[in-house]
Amino acid sequence: MVGGYKGVKREEAERIIMDTTMKIIAKNGLASFSMRQITDECGINESLMYRYFETKENLLKQCYEVLYQKIIAVHKDVDVDKLRRGEVIEAFHKMYIEMINLLISEDYRTLFYYEYCEYLNIKTEHDVFEKNTVLKDIMNELKVVVPSTITDEEGRILIYYLIDMTSCFAKRIIRKNLPNNDETKEYIWRILQAGITNLMK
Repeated sequence: MVGGYKGVKREEAERIIMDTTMKIIAKNGLASFSMRQITDECGINESLMYRYFETKENLLKQCYEVLYQKIIAVHKDVDVDKLRRGEVIEAFHKMYIEMINLLISEDYRTLFYYEYCEYLNIKTEHDVFEKNTVLKDIMNELKVVVPSTITDEEGRILIYYLIDMTSCFAKRIIRKNLPNNDETKEYIWRILQAGITNLMK
């Protein structure tokens, strides 16, 4: 409860609302989510809620951006020099480690993020490549260094494989279906590495 937000700055109130939103959706899914759940949980009246976020869609979009920007930072940090030298596995391993550690550390925010991504896919045929130009750059580097010539479609499949499988296993760890330790992460990487190696043949 936020106690009506008396004495709480707007930025902090918005953070609490967004955090509560992500926790609720991570636990119960997006289909049953309503603004009333947030007002009940946070102890804020509905009119103030809409003054902060205007619409439910705007609230969800701002929650999505919280983790999206951190994921973009990981993608931007990919070792392009390694890619250009043909050290694709090494470059992707670094990206995998940073990505899975980020997703696990973000916990319920990660579960919310991918729940919302699924919603975007259904509603708007959302394509991560259309928004994330960094992935396009990685794909273009791959097309230069991979031994056999790969098409744009094949490059997308390769990158989707890495990021989708990483997120899938990260969610399993967050939900405690798998242990959160170095051995688990290393075994997951061995599976991904085998797939990447075969896809590049």
